[in-house]
Amino acid sequence: MMKAKKRIGALVAGLLMSAGTLTAVPQAWAQGGNVRFSYEEVRLADERDYMLVPRAEGSLAGEVTKETLERAFESLRRAKRPTYGNSYVEVSGRVPERATVEVHIDRNHAQYALIIIAEAVYTMTEFGVPAVSFPGHADRPLTRADVPFAAYTLSVPLWKVVPPGPVTSAQVIMPDGELVAMSEVRERWTSARNEVVDQVYSYLDAAQAHTVRSAVEVLPKLGELRLDAVLALLKHEDARVRQATLRVLEEKAGEERVLAAVAERMPDESSATLARAMAEFLGGARDARFNVQKQFFLLRRGEDAEKLAAAEALAKFSGDERVVERLVATLSAESKELALRAAASLEALDAHQARVAALSTEAIDAEVRLQLADDLSASGKSADVRLAGLSYIAKHRTEGYINQALNQVAGLKTDAGRQALEAFLSDESPRRRAAATEALMLQNDVASVAALRARAEDAAGAEEERLKEAAYTIMVSQSLDEVLNQTESRNLAVQRVAYEALGERAARQGGSPSSQVLSRLLEGSESRDDAIRGAAARALGQIGGERALARLSEMSEDRSAQVRRSVALALGSAPSNQQADTLIGYLDDKDPVVVAAAVDAMGMRNDPSAIERIRPMATHQSPAVRAAALRALTTFTIGGDSEAVRRHLGLLGGAVNDSAREVKIAALNQLGRFDLAMAVTNIALQVNSEVPELRAVAVRALGATGHASAQPLIETALRDGTTEVRREAILAMAKMPGSTRKARLQARLEAEDDPQLKALIRSTIEEI
Repeated sequence: MMKAKKRIGALVAGLLMSAGTLTAVPQAWAQGGNVRFSYEEVRLADERDYMLVPRAEGSLAGEVTKETLERAFESLRRAKRPTYGNSYVEVSGRVPERATVEVHIDRNHAQYALIIIAEAVYTMTEFGVPAVSFPGHADRPLTRADVPFAAYTLSVPLWKVVPPGPVTSAQVIMPDGELVAMSEVRERWTSARNEVVDQVYSYLDAAQAHTVRSAVEVLPKLGELRLDAVLALLKHEDARVRQATLRVLEEKAGEERVLAAVAERMPDESSATLARAMAEFLGGARDARFNVQKQFFLLRRGEDAEKLAAAEALAKFSGDERVVERLVATLSAESKELALRAAASLEALDAHQARVAALSTEAIDAEVRLQLADDLSASGKSADVRLAGLSYIAKHRTEGYINQALNQVAGLKTDAGRQALEAFLSDESPRRRAAATEALMLQNDVASVAALRARAEDAAGAEEERLKEAAYTIMVSQSLDEVLNQTESRNLAVQRVAYEALGERAARQGGSPSSQVLSRLLEGSESRDDAIRGAAARALGQIGGERALARLSEMSEDRSAQVRRSVALALGSAPSNQQADTLIGYLDDKDPVVVAAAVDAMGMRNDPSAIERIRPMATHQSPAVRAAALRALTTFTIGGDSEAVRRHLGLLGGAVNDSAREVKIAALNQLGRFDLAMAVTNIALQVNSEVPELRAVAVRALGATGHASAQPLIETALRDGTTEVRREAILAMAKMPGSTRKARLQARLEAEDDPQLKALIRSTIEEI
C-alpha cells in the first residue's frame, strides 16, 4: 500500500496537466454487471503485486439506473471505509450512456485518491458509464485507460455478445480461441454479419454441452433459424441441449418440417419431462397428423387418468391408421378400463377389420374381446363384420347367448354366414351344434343340406335325428321346382333328402301331383341307391294315388330293409283297406326297423283290428319296435273306456324306466297325450333324470297333459341348470290351467340370466 501512496501525487499531477480529447468510450451491458472492482494484493507467478480484482455484488444486477450507480459506489465505500471515509458520488444525465458521474473524495483521505479513482472508474464503466469525474483530482473525466494498475477484465465467448449492443471493454473469445475486442465484433456484425452468424452456429458442434445449449438459446436473436443445424440437436446426447432446442423451435411450431422432426424424436426421448414437452409442442399444431402425437404420448407414457382421456380423445382422429394401430395395441393393456376405453374409440372410428383381427389375439383380455365382438355384431354394420362378432360371441359367451348369436348369423343370409354355421355343426359343444342346426333351419338355404346330412353320418341318437330333420325341413321348405332340381344334385346325400321331401312338397302344392313329380318319384324308386329308393317310396305314399300305390306294392319285397321300412311308413298314409296284408306281413320281417315301421303305419291308420297284433310288440326285444308299439297303442286307446286307459297308462309308466332311450322318450311323449293325474305321476319319474334330454322331454310332456297337478313340477323345472329344460318349462307353464302361471313366469323372469329365455318368458307372458 505504501507503493501506491507514493505514486498518487505523480498520477494526480499528470492527470491535471493532461490535455487532449477523450475518444468516445462505449457503454457496458444494457442490463449492467453485478461486480465491483477492488484493489488487492495478488500473486502473479513468483511475485506478489497489487491489481484490480472483480468481486461479486448480487445487489447490483438488473437494469442500470441512477440508484444502481449509487449503490455500486456505496458497495465500494462499504467494503473499504478506512480508505473512502466520507467520499460520495453524484449522478446526473441519462443513465448509463450519457450519465455524468462525479466522485467527491474525502479530503481527509486524499492519500488514497488513486485507489478510489481506480476502483470507481472500473466499477462505473462496467455499468456502461463512459467516464467518471473526480473534482479536485483530475482535470477531465477518466476512463479505464487512465488507470495505471493491472486489472482482471471480462472475457466472454462470441455467443454471449451477439447480436452486439454498444461496445464494452470486454474481450470476445472467438470459436477458434482468438481474443477480439468487442468493438471489432461490432464492426464485423455490421460489415459481414453472415460470417459472424456462421461462427455462432459453429458452437453447435462444441464438445461441451453447456456451450451448445448456451449457443442454441441465442440463435433466435440472429435472424431466421437455420433449421438443418437446429433440428439435428433434437437428437443431442444431452437432455438440456434438446430442451433448449425445443424452446427455440417454438417460433417455428407451425412448420411441417419442424413438427415432423419433433414427432420423430418424441417416442425415443428418454427424459420423461422433455418427452411431455414435445407432446405439448405437437399438441398445439393445427395439422391433425401432428396434433394427434400428444395423445399418442399420453396413451403410452401418461398418468392413468391421462391414458384414459387420450384413449377417448383418439376417437376424434378418423382416417389415421396410426390411431387405429395405437388403439389396437392398447387393447392388450393391463388396465381393463383402459383397454375397454380403447375398444370404445375403435367402435367410434368404425375400425372394423382391425377389431376383427384383434378377436384372435390371446394377449387381449377375454372380457375386452367380448366387448369387441358385441360392438362388431351390432346391426348396421356389414355382414362380414357382424359375422365375425357373432361367431366370436357364440364361441365364447355362455349358453344363453349361443342361440341368439347364431340365429343372427342366419339372419345375415350370406354364404359366409351359412358356412360359419356349418362349421359349428362340428363344434365340441353339443349346445353349439344344436344351436347351429336350428340356425341353419332358420336361414333355410338349401345349400346347407349337404353339411347337415354329412354331419348326421357321424352323429347318433337325438343329434342324428335332429340333423336329419333339419335337412328335411330345409328341403321341404324350398319351391317344388327347387326340390325337383335337387333330386339331380351331384351330392348323393342331397338327392336322398330331395326325394324324401318331394312327396310332402308336392302335397303342399295342392291338387294332383304333376306328371313331372310322379315321373321323378317313379324314377327314384328304381335307383340303385337304397336310400333314394326308400325316400321315393315315402314320397309316393304322401302323394297317394293308384300309380303310387301300385309302385309301393312292387317295392314291398325290396332287398333293402331301409326300403321296406320306407314302404311300410308310406302305406301308413294309405287307406286302411289298401295293402293291409303287406303291413301285417312286415310284422314278421327279420329286420326290427321294418317291424317298427309297420307298427307305426298301423297306428297312423288307426285300425283297431290291428291292436291284438301290436300289443305283444310292447315287449319286443327291439327298442325301436317297443317304442313304435307304445305310439300305436296310445292312438288306439285315446277315447277308449277308463279301464283300458288305466291299463295303458300302467304300460307307459313301466316303459318310462325302460333301459332304452328311445323307449323312454316314446313313453313320455305318449303320456303327455293324457290329461290325467296318473299320467303326470308317471312322467314325474323322469323329471329329475340325470340325463338333460330326458328331463326336457318329461317337462314337455307335463305341459302337454295340461293337468293342474303338473304345475309344481314345471315350476321346479324353471330353475333347472340346463337351458333346454328351462325352455321347455317356460312353454309348459303357458299350458297350465289357473291364474298363477303368469306370476310364476314373472318371478322367473327376474331370476333368469339367459337373454334368449328372458325374451321367451316375456313373449309367453304376453300370450297368456
